[in-house]
Amino acid sequence: MIPFPSTSRRCCRQLTSGRVTPVVIVLLALVISAAVFFFVTRPNLEKKAVQSVTTETAPAKMPEPTAVPAPAVKSKTPPVPAGPVAHFGFARPLDLGKEMVRSLAAGDFSRVGEMAAAADPTQAGAATKVFEKMMKDLGAKLGTEEQVELIGMVENKTRVAIPFTLPGQQKPIRLQLDLERDERMGWKITRLELPKELATALPAAAAAKPPITASPATAPTMPAAPAIPLTKSLFTVSQGSDALTFGNDFVRALLRHDFVEARRFVDEKRVPAERLAGLCIVFEEGQYEFKPTKPLIITVANPEVSWVIAQVQSQILQQSTELGLELQRSGSDQPWRVVGLNLSDILSSFAASASKMGVPYTPIVKNPTGGESLALYFEYDQATLHPRAQKQLEIVAGLLKSDPNKKLNIAGHTDDKGTDGYNIQLSRARAETVKVQLVALGVAEAQVITTALGKAQPLSPNQKADGTDDPQGRSKNRRAEIFLDF
Repeated sequence: MIPFPSTSRRCCRQLTSGRVTPVVIVLLALVISAAVFFFVTRPNLEKKAVQSVTTETAPAKMPEPTAVPAPAVKSKTPPVPAGPVAHFGFARPLDLGKEMVRSLAAGDFSRVGEMAAAADPTQAGAATKVFEKMMKDLGAKLGTEEQVELIGMVENKTRVAIPFTLPGQQKPIRLQLDLERDERMGWKITRLELPKELATALPAAAAAKPPITASPATAPTMPAAPAIPLTKSLFTVSQGSDALTFGNDFVRALLRHDFVEARRFVDEKRVPAERLAGLCIVFEEGQYEFKPTKPLIITVANPEVSWVIAQVQSQILQQSTELGLELQRSGSDQPWRVVGLNLSDILSSFAASASKMGVPYTPIVKNPTGGESLALYFEYDQATLHPRAQKQLEIVAGLLKSDPNKKLNIAGHTDDKGTDGYNIQLSRARAETVKVQLVALGVAEAQVITTALGKAQPLSPNQKADGTDDPQGRSKNRRAEIFLDF
C-alpha cells in the first residue's frame, strides 16, 4: 500500500468536510431521477403508445341503430337552393326588358321565368307557366325589342314596359316591370304588373288560401298535385294607372303632338287647353323626346297628390330640359288628372336655343299686361305668316270650333322703326293675317277679335343699354299675340 502524501490527505479531509455535502446531495438527486425515468415513466409511455396504435388501426365500433329510416322518395323536381342562383348581370333596366322580349320571341319560357324570378328563384316555375299561358293560351302578340319603354323612377325602383296586343285588338297593352339594382346580380325584377286583359294568365294559386293539412285517416293514397307557389309580391294585376304610368302617358301624347289625346289627361279648370296647346307647339318645334335614362321621376308620391318631373331632350337644339307635372285625384279609386304644369325650365331653354334651328323665339310668352300669350313672329316690315305658324293655328282653330261661345283676341305688334301711324297699320295687318288663316280653318269670323297696338307693348327693348340699335330685341317685338285666356 502506497501511502498518500500529506497534501493528498488534507484534500480528502476537505472533501469530507461540510463544504462537499451539497455536491453529494445533487448527485444523489440525479441518480434517483434517472432511476424513476427508466423504471417507471418510460414503461408507461411505451404502453400508451401501443394502445394508441391499436386504437387507430382497429375498426371503429358502430353504435347499434335504434331504427332504420325509410329511404326518401326522390322528387322529380330538383330542390331550389336558397338565395338567387341566376346571375344575369344586366347593366341597364332596358337590357333586361329587351332580353325578355328576345327570349319570349324564341319561346324560351323557362329563361323568361328565371329572369322574372331572379329575386326569388322559388317562383321561377310559376312565372314560366304565366308567360307560357299568356303567349299560347291567350294569344298575346309580343311587341318588338325597340318598343320596350323605360317609364321612369319612383323611390328606388325603375319601371320598364313591354308591349303586347291581343287578338282582335289594335290598342297595345303593357306588361310593366319594377326593377331594383342588386350589387351581386345587376338589375332584377321585384314586381310584374299584368294588365287586366292578361289577368287570366295568373294561376288560381296566386290568390289561394294556404293549403289545409289532411289528417292521416282522411289522407288520400296518392298526394294531390301541389299548387303553384306564387307570391302576390311577384305578379299583380293593374287596377288603373298609377301616377308614374299616368304621367308617362300624358307626356308621350305631348311628344307625339297629339293635342286631342293630351287634353284628356288634364283638369281644364286648372290647366287651360290653350296653355296645353302652346306646350304641344313647343314640343313639336323643338322635336323633343324623352331622355333615355330617367325620363320621369316621382318627387312626391302620395295617394291623392303626386309631383312628377319629366326630363326631355332635343337633338336639334342640343339641350336637355324638364317640365313639372302636378297630379291629383279625389280618391285612391279615382283617375289621376294633371292640375298644374311648370313650364319655366322648358320655355327658357327653348327660347335660349331656338336660334340654332332658325326659330326666332318661344311660341308662349308672358304678355306685358299679364297672363300668357301664343306668339306668332314676322319678318321685318312683313305681315306674312311664318310656315311654322300653321300648326299653331290648327290647334287654336280646333279649340274655337269645339266651343262656338269662345272668343279669341289677337293683338298685332311692331318694333319701333317707322312712324306711329305706319306701325299701327302694320300691326293691324299682322293681326288680320292671323284671323284670315283661322277663318280658313273653319273658325267663325265673329269669334275672332283683332287689335292693332303698334310699338306700344314691346316684349324686349329695341335699343341696348348704351342707346345703340338692338336687332335681336326688335325681332321679338314683330309679332301677333293670341291671348291664352279665351
